[in-house]
Amino acid sequence: MAAALKTALLLAVTTGASSFVVSRVPYLPRPERACRAASSTNIQMINLFGNNDESKKQRDALSLRSARPGDRKVTFRKPNSATQGLMLGLKFRESFGKAVYIDGIVPGSEAARLEQQGKIKKGDEVTMISATFGDEMWSARNVGKYRLEKSIAVRQGMTISFVFENSDDNSKRARQAAAEKAKKENQRISRLQAELAKEVDDDKKKGSFFGLF
Repeated sequence: MAAALKTALLLAVTTGASSFVVSRVPYLPRPERACRAASSTNIQMINLFGNNDESKKQRDALSLRSARPGDRKVTFRKPNSATQGLMLGLKFRESFGKAVYIDGIVPGSEAARLEQQGKIKKGDEVTMISATFGDEMWSARNVGKYRLEKSIAVRQGMTISFVFENSDDNSKRARQAAAEKAKKENQRISRLQAELAKEVDDDKKKGSFFGLF
């Protein structure tokens, strides 16, 4: 009888202790989703505020409101209503860092027509897109597939334009050449303006000198 009582008491104490320990352990949610979100945000922040070439490129892109000289700007015809990329014939994919690329082109679509003309191709990165109204453009660099589709959907009018880049085409070299040409032209104009200002000053000085006699 005593042995049975001891066994019952021991079982009760053990069960109570186990319940106490379990009740004290907090529930921890699975961290994978939060980690992925935090990682993506951290990457975007590093890209935007970092001190490397990619960071500078992204900051410069955010300040642009039109395609630069040499950019491969392509205009699509569209219905004057809410549109999706698929309606244009474009299938997108999102890569690491939220860069968006053309993943596929639908046969018989507007995109297929432009592909036949050599204006777009699979693998092109989308770097700019038309603003909601007018001719201005927004940066689409590292915005992600979801935000790009939203920008397409809210676009008003019968056309929408994109700027595309591809690592194995000539768009980057063309842009660099155009930028260098524009820089030289600006330097030439500045030099001519400086020469003209000097001639005007010289003429004023001559006029003042002869005015003394």
